Amino acid sequence: MHLREVDANLLVTLDALLVDASVTRAAERLGRSASAISHALAKLREIFADELFVRAGQRLVPTAKALELAPTVHVILAGMESLLRPSKPFDPSETSRDFAIATSEAGELMLVQPLRRRLQQLAPSVRVGWTPSNREDNTDALRSGRSHFVIDIEGTPLQAPDIRVLKLRDDTLVTLARPGHPLARAKPKAAAFAASGHIAVHGLPAIALIDGELAAQKIVCTVTARVSSMLVGLLLALNSDALLTVPASLAAILERQFGLNRVRQPFRPIGFPLRLMWHSSYDRDECHAWVRAELANLVHAMEGSA
Repeated sequence: MHLREVDANLLVTLDALLVDASVTRAAERLGRSASAISHALAKLREIFADELFVRAGQRLVPTAKALELAPTVHVILAGMESLLRPSKPFDPSETSRDFAIATSEAGELMLVQPLRRRLQQLAPSVRVGWTPSNREDNTDALRSGRSHFVIDIEGTPLQAPDIRVLKLRDDTLVTLARPGHPLARAKPKAAAFAASGHIAVHGLPAIALIDGELAAQKIVCTVTARVSSMLVGLLLALNSDALLTVPASLAAILERQFGLNRVRQPFRPIGFPLRLMWHSSYDRDECHAWVRAELANLVHAMEGSA
């Protein structure tokens, strides 16, 4: 295959299909007809000697070859956009963009919502949307463009050189209980703390981290409920003696809004990093870089007010 065989518009089509996983949505994104997108996909399959996408219901699922091509395609298109971009200085207040941020529900409450409020003041047409974080899928989501950022509080393992990581801050775990909870009066012993019912919230590694601290004493937390969302966990904590352990950044919000009390943990503070991740193809994207900086500024401001 020679470079002259590849029309740049074919790469634009491939990128749109990787993002949208649908001929119809890719056509809408690019302002073209569905038949034109299908024709371009047929040409791409011929050029790369691979199906690239296979149908699964209403979606197109990328093949291993398509996933291999995705990072390179993003880099090429980002470079072309940079080359063709007017020399006018970047002004966020005049920019219109939509970004998808993948994170847990806790990450949405701690950072995505405050970031939305910040952007509404500084750049009303730069919008951020939340999408659920999947620890096993975060890298592929960033490579394919399904997510532009990942806010990680789960300790996602990284072995991919094309994924950038910025540590936003070190956070700690805080245990909360309903007003008047007996364990909120004085620091409990480790056995009493572990035996009091704990709530495990999906996407939060709190219980595993606590068990790690208690392992030396051969104590394991008693989990009375495993719930799908922070809202369910919050309601259980408010209406029972069950304990809810969350990042300190989120605990400050829940204490203020719902009057929950802190339970002193019978071990040293458990720390973990709060990280921002993105794909290297966005390194030189001015708007993407600006949002990254604003998120870091937001975290810095939150630390200052803590």
